Amino acid sequence: MQSYLLYFNFQMPFFKEITVKKNIRILIWKIDEKLSDLKALILLTEDQKRELERRKPISNKKQYLASRKLIRMAELNELNNNLYESLSLKKNVCYSISHNMKFAVLGIGFQKIGVDIESYRPKILNIKSKFINTKENYFMKSNDIKTLTRLWTCKEAIFKCVNKNKLSLKKNIVVKKFGTQSTYGRGEVYLSDKIIPINLHFSNFENHQLTLSYL
Repeated sequence: MQSYLLYFNFQMPFFKEITVKKNIRILIWKIDEKLSDLKALILLTEDQKRELERRKPISNKKQYLASRKLIRMAELNELNNNLYESLSLKKNVCYSISHNMKFAVLGIGFQKIGVDIESYRPKILNIKSKFINTKENYFMKSNDIKTLTRLWTCKEAIFKCVNKNKLSLKKNIVVKKFGTQSTYGRGEVYLSDKIIPINLHFSNFENHQLTLSYL
């Protein structure tokens, strides 16, 4: 991958930019606009118009438009529409997208990355056994919603970064113990023939947890 800096052309206001390291950035759009206002911000291709029409909930349409706007702000040209993995673009740039009802997030860099954002919700307590493995017992003992939400975003971000078929959040991905105030963390992906070390970057704002993973 090339080593020059990433520069972005921001023509519209957006919520936040995070510099993870020299050549990895995160752009965050807060979805406050009406659907009509978001449509006015971006000129869609015919394929994108069809994709927007296919999405029925208004919230889903707004998430799609906000993520397209971030990609245009970063002056990238998409190669496909798969939002669940890091995507290679022209100039050997990789990116990953995540969104929910309130935010759209774009991670971009010159190495494989994955990004995930989630709000803090009590329901995480009910599903922790589905994604925590025996090597992470210190997390299983926790009932802290913020800690468990961070762990979930770690696993989702790692899944997007590594992008292997049949990768299990519980069986294949291990996240090292982290402090609640820490900015960086570590994880590992256990495959049949090797172990892949993963770097993690944490940030939180407005009752949301955001994690970016990179090799």
